[in-house]
Amino acid sequence: MAHTYLTKILVLPDAGPKNPFQYQMIKYLSTHGFVVSLGRKKQLFSIYAAVRNSEPDIIYFDWIHGFIIGKNLPGSCVKSLIFCFEICYLIYIKRLPIVHTVHNIQNHNQKWLLAERWIYRFFLRNCCRIRVYSEALKNEITSEFSLEPHRIYVIRDIPFHHHYTNLTDQVQSRARLGIDKSAFLYLFFGRIEPYKGLENLIRSFISITKSDSYLILAGASLDHEYISELQQLTDNHASIIWHNRFIAEEDVQYYFNAADVAVLPFTRIDHSGSVDLALSFSKPVITLKTKAMTDLLPHQDALLFERPEQLTNCLLLAQKMNLSAIGTRNFQTADAANYPDLLKLFQMSKS
Repeated sequence: MAHTYLTKILVLPDAGPKNPFQYQMIKYLSTHGFVVSLGRKKQLFSIYAAVRNSEPDIIYFDWIHGFIIGKNLPGSCVKSLIFCFEICYLIYIKRLPIVHTVHNIQNHNQKWLLAERWIYRFFLRNCCRIRVYSEALKNEITSEFSLEPHRIYVIRDIPFHHHYTNLTDQVQSRARLGIDKSAFLYLFFGRIEPYKGLENLIRSFISITKSDSYLILAGASLDHEYISELQQLTDNHASIIWHNRFIAEEDVQYYFNAADVAVLPFTRIDHSGSVDLALSFSKPVITLKTKAMTDLLPHQDALLFERPEQLTNCLLLAQKMNLSAIGTRNFQTADAANYPDLLKLFQMSKS
């Protein structure tokens, strides 16, 4: 029997240039015979409009929270109803297969979680294939949303060292950032958001501050009130340095190569692109201890914390460890990612 293979993929939503993991995936799929288009989520009925414009064979969703969470409860209700209508349209009228990556089970702002859970259950149970980043998350969503395990694939992203320039060393990078070559440098890198626990990091760092240690906080913030509160905490602490802006792609190498260790003090996380980025730059990572992180980074378990009050000890411990050896192992972990399995998510045929 002859088969016609599905090749046209619509990716929703467009994550933008500040999230290069999506563009790496699109480029990889494009080099393997798929035709990929992007859709936006800016207005209502954007899924319907994108499908009408691109006429895809397969729909791929990254985050869906932006399609269902609005600025207030009435807005969220309207968006959620339209989203459910559009998913029914995809499945029952267009008969399009839906593929999805679970980045986080809950929205980062923790808004209307009960309603979100029911909508997410409806959505996941209508996906033909679901991608997660760890066996731990696979087990969690299988149980929580009553999903069949055979539909869930554990596939990591294409390592970021395939994307970012990395031509500088620590001496050059510190000279560029104005950091003494003998100092110990902690780095937070990523968008400044409340769920990332930066107030815990700032307080912990202040409690151990020495004349030869520094903390760089690098990343943009969309919440002016939150960033103002954080900056008040750092007043009169010259060893805490703010780079409160989007870091240009070509400059990312300077921050990671200058740092001794990356610190990502999340309060809750299922997967983090910032962790993956640190691994690609051969950096040890201090971050929240979850089953997924323990499985990914067993060789640096001492740098994972379960409670915010343990963060201080992790900061101190990092100064005593063989960070170069840990960084090498972390790069090897990133480089061993099974990203070629991304093709399995989209290899479908119809008779």
